[in-house]
Amino acid sequence: MAKVIEEHQYPQTYFLEPEALRHFGLKERTYKRWLAEGITIPGRYKVKGTNYYVLEPHKFHTWLIETRIEPATKFNKLHNGRKKSRKGGKPTRDNVPGGSIIPPGAEKANGLTR
Repeated sequence: MAKVIEEHQYPQTYFLEPEALRHFGLKERTYKRWLAEGITIPGRYKVKGTNYYVLEPHKFHTWLIETRIEPATKFNKLHNGRKKSRKGGKPTRDNVPGGSIIPPGAEKANGLTR
């Protein structure tokens, strides 16, 4: 676990949730998954009389560093430098026999021509 050594400066005291996610480089889907899993996020406050939340950046950033961020290594899935295999997947025009991805008989039914 990493420790916060320096004090960070933020452009504002509170962020709306989407602004905070952009500022900290997080995907909305990841954040929503944390909430759905019941993870308590420090620095998250409901604004009275509204339907939105704000995040206090100091508390949130400290929690993010201590619990969610790990250093990149050569064994991490996204940081290992290997390119994905191109085997399998959808057929392309180059690897389909006959050079067309239109199935036989479909051109008559749909008005397509070769």
